[in-house]
Amino acid sequence: MFKFILPLLLILLAGCSTKKADIDFDPSFDMTALSTFAVVYDKNDDFSALNSERIAESITSEMRSKGYVTAPEDEADFHITFESIIREDVPSNVGLGFGLGTFSSGLGLSLGTVRGFSNDEGTLFINMLDPATQKIFWYAKLTKKIESFETPQERAEYFNETVSEMLEEFPLNILQGAYK
Repeated sequence: MFKFILPLLLILLAGCSTKKADIDFDPSFDMTALSTFAVVYDKNDDFSALNSERIAESITSEMRSKGYVTAPEDEADFHITFESIIREDVPSNVGLGFGLGTFSSGLGLSLGTVRGFSNDEGTLFINMLDPATQKIFWYAKLTKKIESFETPQERAEYFNETVSEMLEEFPLNILQGAYK
């Protein structure tokens, strides 16, 4: 019986795993010469101005931790832009089933129910652009359930963690050929 339970538990745990950021990049773009950046965003965006500022600060902090230096927009080696999209009431179904039966007889019983829930989801896009051509050379996208926060510090920490996840592969692993 345990040989059936273990695979089922592994499948359930895999279904609960966190989503990784979707990352894409232009392999022909030379990222080795990049050292300065500017975060460029609309400070009057409809998305909360406070949230936009938190995201910009998270990106700046993460890039500095990687050794990049902030610069004025017109002097930066590359620009970083971001955009967020919020989807409300995204359906999420959870199923629960119970079954009984025997191997030797043709008798069985199964009960099942599905409960529908809805969540709000947020998708954050981070783009790295060549300022001369305005072409994107690196991109990350991550969709997460929107959490409730009790304090501004909790919200800032959430954005720090999200941005860190998204920028984890930039650019060291790509430059070393370890990107998968």
